[in-house]
Amino acid sequence: MQTYDDANPVELAPGVFHLGVKDEQNAWANVPYLVTSNGEAALIDPGSAKPEFYACVLRKVNQVIDPRDITTLIVQHQDPDLCAALPLFERVVSPDVKIYTPVESLLLVQHYGLSSELVGVEDGESITVGGNRQLSFFMTPYAHFIGSMVTFDHESRSLFTSDAFGGFTIADNIVADGSYPEHLTTFLGQYLGSKRALEYALKRIEQLIAGPGVARFCPQHGCIIPEEQIPVYMNAAHGLKVGDEIDRLAAKNGIALEWSEHCQVLQSN
Repeated sequence: MQTYDDANPVELAPGVFHLGVKDEQNAWANVPYLVTSNGEAALIDPGSAKPEFYACVLRKVNQVIDPRDITTLIVQHQDPDLCAALPLFERVVSPDVKIYTPVESLLLVQHYGLSSELVGVEDGESITVGGNRQLSFFMTPYAHFIGSMVTFDHESRSLFTSDAFGGFTIADNIVADGSYPEHLTTFLGQYLGSKRALEYALKRIEQLIAGPGVARFCPQHGCIIPEEQIPVYMNAAHGLKVGDEIDRLAAKNGIALEWSEHCQVLQSN
């Protein structure tokens, strides 16, 4: 069983590296990924600016490549746990690095005080790393920010799912085990507020599964979901109720909500 440690990256597929950092205090893992090709690399969701997090990720990058070979930084949404380290990495990566993020996230990512070129991307756009490794971006709006996306590596068929398919866990294992569906649904239930947005994201991912095929889900938190387990987690996510905090506060404060998103979803199907 592959487990977290502070020194060693884990190669999930040729040229795809898991650089995760355990965060036992918050019961989750913070997981940047590195994709390499022909002496160049893309760093996906580089992570937190907390010194112990950044030091761990940088140590793992150095195990794989010279950080100056990182020509691409990908930020799948604007949250600081996945991109606050951008200014720190700017100091050590290629001086010509470009930062790719959804157009809507661009408005917030720019406030991290960056000097590199920021590129806003749209649904279906692609870039290449090392001249021939294609990475494609697919927007998943409101899951859980308007400017959210997933990234697909065509060569390894790895789907970097950002917060989607993340989970709360303090386990050491990198690959999901039988207890992970509960961790996943607890996480998504807390951080997603829209069933409609969740269903769109899931159905967009299903198009990738039906088309080129997906070999693994690589979330920003929690555990890798291998191909044979993907149907289990897709079913769990489809059945998930989200936005419970709204219902809790409405009941507490005597507020009757006239609009039901669940009914709206049923009417639109």
